Amino acid sequence: MQQTSATDLQTIRAALEANSRLTSLSGAALIASGVLAFLAAGFTAQAGAAEPMARLTLSTTLLHKLVILWGSTLLLSVTLNLLGMMYRARKDGQPLAARLGRRVLFAMLPALAVGGALTAGLTLQGHLDIIFGVWMLCYGAALIAASAHSLTSVRMLGIFTLLGGVLGVIPGLNLDFVMYTSTFGAGHFLLGVWVGVRYGW
Repeated sequence: MQQTSATDLQTIRAALEANSRLTSLSGAALIASGVLAFLAAGFTAQAGAAEPMARLTLSTTLLHKLVILWGSTLLLSVTLNLLGMMYRARKDGQPLAARLGRRVLFAMLPALAVGGALTAGLTLQGHLDIIFGVWMLCYGAALIAASAHSLTSVRMLGIFTLLGGVLGVIPGLNLDFVMYTSTFGAGHFLLGVWVGVRYGW
């Protein structure tokens, strides 16, 4: 009888884990991510690297510094949001927060790893004219993957970012920097305000 009860409890727990979602987003972390993206965009524009063709003529040293700036901004944003989600989940008393947080992280890792590999390849070859579009495509895919274990609003931001990435890699449109600022900057900031007002900071 005791063994049967223990087995039933394990089955119930496994079912709950499989169907649970990490619903506690941090409005403050999302807003901070948007601010970081705006700052990175400002430094990029000041360095004269806003236009795709301009990034092909910049010095190697400056390009490497910009890649470090952009990559650090992305990694810091992802870290802030994961930590914010875990903090809110514990604060809200959401069960299984740690395991759900790991699921979100592991869901995002493949797309982020692809983005890192493409960044290294494009940097070594000096083809940073499409770098923003590549990042938006990879980050959008990461958000959509993470949304399987989180809120629908994460999926919407992911779709918006993916569309921005598509526009960013189309030759002649020159929309990559505008879409980067819109998705990473305004997208995170506005989503953070909405989440903060509706669910808490």
